[in-house]
Amino acid sequence: MSVAAKAFEWFGLHKLVRRVVFEGTITNIEPLRVGAGRAAATFEPVDLVVVKITTADGKSIPYIPGSSLKGVFRSYVVKLMRSAELAVCGGVPGDTCLKGDEFEELEKHRASYESLVENIANALPKPICLACLMFGSPGLASHIRFYDSYPTDGYRLGYRTMVAIDRRTGTAKPRALFSVEYVEPGAKFSFRVEFVNLPNYAIGVVAESLLDMHMGLLKIGGLKTRGFGWVKIENLKVYGYDYRGGAELKDSIPALDPLDVDVKVVESSWLETLKNFANAWRGALQKLRKVSESGWRWSSCLV
Repeated sequence: MSVAAKAFEWFGLHKLVRRVVFEGTITNIEPLRVGAGRAAATFEPVDLVVVKITTADGKSIPYIPGSSLKGVFRSYVVKLMRSAELAVCGGVPGDTCLKGDEFEELEKHRASYESLVENIANALPKPICLACLMFGSPGLASHIRFYDSYPTDGYRLGYRTMVAIDRRTGTAKPRALFSVEYVEPGAKFSFRVEFVNLPNYAIGVVAESLLDMHMGLLKIGGLKTRGFGWVKIENLKVYGYDYRGGAELKDSIPALDPLDVDVKVVESSWLETLKNFANAWRGALQKLRKVSESGWRWSSCLV
């Protein structure tokens, strides 16, 4: 591997470089509805139920799947990146940087994994965008892992009857009543997201998304335009581990590549810590735009 490749070896997950964790609680300020779909509501008293999981003691409780959180955050991060004039794909079928078969030829020649990692950014016909490097793409694993969020305290389920609106007339649509189940405001859910081998500016765009979520600009679940989905963060802890040095990361998260900067962890204020990560993202934008023009290739990352 070249010196440049080693500087950006976080692109691949062939070795553990470091892990940064955000862990805390989220509380819904507005009704929260992460749906299970109509099929799951066949024998339910409402049309649209919330997604639930069965615990070891047989109880059925509402929860927020990690896959739902990842989808919400990826979509929002793509919007933030496009607003910052970075070239990124949509991350949905038909609009991703990779199809999943790009490395088959290299694998046939028994290329080493490190060679495959370097070729992620050097030999592909189409450059990979930063969003795909962070959240994954067909054939490329994600560097971000969202955990399922479970109630940490009591919760109450509510039910509401709604009606679809006729977009042409702006009035209630005939024969379009439906009932929904939701989690009443005030419920607390666990929250945990891990960033594996990810530089601070990439963590920073997720931190900015979390700050927007805390302010109600990024909502979770369905019926967002009907007053659902605002959640706030509480008691967030930020910590990590450096596998190369075998040390815990507490007071500061060091830069991971030549485009990155150190980020200070303020133990007494998780809001300040998130803002520090967000500043790392904003501070790197000028360099990131240059890289984005040609795509994330080893040869173009050292700007």
